[in-house]
Amino acid sequence: MSKFLDRFRYFKQKGETFADGHGQLLETHRDWEDGYRQRWQHDKIVRSTHGGTCRCRGYTSPRPRDGAT
Repeated sequence: MSKFLDRFRYFKQKGETFADGHGQLLETHRDWEDGYRQRWQHDKIVRSTHGGTCRCRGYTSPRPRDGAT
């Protein structure tokens, strides 16, 4: 069935319950996680020289976006 129709059926699904019916285990698509990971894939951890002249000389790891730190 299409993902569109699966979204409408989400609330009607009956799964295995636990914790006296307060929780429910469902086998659902988790394709959205791959899209989320790809969205933030450009972020990288780089070393910075900011601490060279700063009083708080600690290791800093800025996260650049679009090549700018």
